Amino acid sequence: MKTIKIIQYLSLVFLVFVTSCGSDDNNAPDPVSEPDPVTNPDPVEENKSPETFNLISLADGEVDTDIKPTFSWETSTDPDGDAVTYDLYLDSKNPPEILYGENISNTNLETTESLGLLKNYHWKVVAKDDKGGSTESAIHSFTTRDLQIPNEPIALNAEFSNRRKASVIEFEDKLWVIGGNTDDFSDLNDVWQSEDGVKWEQVTPEAPFSGRREHTSVVFDDKIWIIGGYNGDIYLNDIWYSEDGENWTQATATAQFSGRGRHTSVVYNNKIWVIGGYNGTNNNEVWSSEDGITWAETTPVTSIFSERSLHTSVVFDDKLWVIAGTDDTRQNDVWYTEDGANWTEATSAAPFAKRIRHTSVVYDNRIWLFGGAAPSSLNDVWYSTNGTEWKQFTNNAPFSKRFDHISTVFKEKVWVIGGYDGSYLNDVWAFD
Repeated sequence: MKTIKIIQYLSLVFLVFVTSCGSDDNNAPDPVSEPDPVTNPDPVEENKSPETFNLISLADGEVDTDIKPTFSWETSTDPDGDAVTYDLYLDSKNPPEILYGENISNTNLETTESLGLLKNYHWKVVAKDDKGGSTESAIHSFTTRDLQIPNEPIALNAEFSNRRKASVIEFEDKLWVIGGNTDDFSDLNDVWQSEDGVKWEQVTPEAPFSGRREHTSVVFDDKIWIIGGYNGDIYLNDIWYSEDGENWTQATATAQFSGRGRHTSVVYNNKIWVIGGYNGTNNNEVWSSEDGITWAETTPVTSIFSERSLHTSVVFDDKLWVIAGTDDTRQNDVWYTEDGANWTEATSAAPFAKRIRHTSVVYDNRIWLFGGAAPSSLNDVWYSTNGTEWKQFTNNAPFSKRFDHISTVFKEKVWVIGGYDGSYLNDVWAFD
């Protein structure tokens, strides 16, 4: 019996021992594995920026530079063999901040739009690779030339007949000449257009409005508008418009203002304006319309220019201007307004001769005045940057002394067309 108990006791001890060992084995931590050896990556090469390079043209300090210059520079080599492109900065500030050309693949850039006249510019080029590296050139400065009037017209005898007292506008990227008085003294109602001022196409030989001279034309609401004039018999106050220069619609046969010629018309503050004019007597009325059909007269609040015809008007510096003309006596005064009612005299006596039948345009932030009669014919050219102070550009332009010509700005050029220099003219001049 004792032997059996001893055996049972030993069996129990053995069982406890085995169970204990199994439990310890299950709870024992896994052996610590050795870390993988650290692999050192290949070193990354630092990107190298493009090499330094020089600007070629325009040279630093260059003067009398053309207003459509070509910029050029040396090739910048990239040490890593990366592709290099260029950014060109052009500005009146130094250093230049305006990005003028971006991601240029070659080493030159031809300007497509005219720069300002007599203006100082600064330029530089930045060479850059496709990994963010870049190298800047030095900064060069240059000054552009002034206006240039060629010695020859671009068309000596345009396809349209010789004429004076016509009108001209820019519309749909074309130059348009409308009506006028020809050398057989007949009044015209033909319409001509040109894409370059050299070759002219007749849009219609006879528009539905009567032949006329001393009328005005403007572009408003995407249409050409014809306003008033003189048809050899009566002064007119009819108004016509066209979307293509061939098909015309009469906006009104009798506008609220009286019939007149020798007036001026401009578009200003989203309105068409009619200023002054003549129908047997001069007037200094100011009329405006938001639709070309209904017109309202603006009553001057302050002093205004005297009764006026054969003057010019332009929009400049966010103001409406009246320049010279006659109140039965030739004038050389200059007036402006911001609302048509409050007028200020910029100068009572500009340095140019008192005149009529001249033309004026706004170009390169200046008012320009061309020719006229004082009383003899003129071919002088004057300009002003503020309407008060005037400077003579030339006393003897290459075009003949003339009056009753027409002028406009088209494709970044000033145009002087036709008129009368003792003979009726159909020459076309362009300058920038």
